[in-house]
Amino acid sequence: MPNNEEQTKECTKCGQEKPLSGFYKNKMRRFGVRSQCKVCVLAQMKQYRQENRDKVLEQKKQYRQKNKDKIVEREKQHYQENKDKILEQKKQYYQKNKDKISERVKQYRQENKDKISAQNKQYRQNLPSMIYEIHNTITKQIYVGQTSYGRQRWNGHKHKLRKGIHGNPQLQKDWDKWGKDAFRFNIVEELPCDFNTEQLLEKEAALMLEHISNGAKLYNEDIPE
Repeated sequence: MPNNEEQTKECTKCGQEKPLSGFYKNKMRRFGVRSQCKVCVLAQMKQYRQENRDKVLEQKKQYRQKNKDKIVEREKQHYQENKDKILEQKKQYYQKNKDKISERVKQYRQENKDKISAQNKQYRQNLPSMIYEIHNTITKQIYVGQTSYGRQRWNGHKHKLRKGIHGNPQLQKDWDKWGKDAFRFNIVEELPCDFNTEQLLEKEAALMLEHISNGAKLYNEDIPE
């Protein structure tokens, strides 16, 4: 008797004779597969989703809400087990659809300009204020600063330094010479998001004076009054 790989079966939907591998398994059926081939089953599923789009989306939403923790854990595990493969697929997809993705993002931003602006404003309002330092680990020179934008301030510094447009000439010069790995961002004091600006400047000035009294060299050209 021929083995399963050599056996074929007629699909009850399209009437085509196909190998058993072309059918989904069903132990209750003859030959252990479903009566309709995979192509026909997938076509029916696609048609159903199109005709019942709202219903399907609602069912998916309810399922995710009821099984949120389970789904998150399953997705996390899948990502960890297939991390390299997933990242490579995303990279390839981006490269093939770069212009399409860029246009889609641009269109979304234009259509949701006010919404995005409100979200960014709310996000910034919730960021902590802080006194911070940027250390040159090679020369030991220090830049002292204050901000009401949390760690986003460090990203702002790096963005300008990479572009070569930072407002502090000496810091820019050393960044160009030593590279980003030579610099370390350090939070000296984290404060409430609505901390008074004048008090921030006072704390910044006090820290500068403390460093100067200890013999440290600063990138800052002026001390806030």
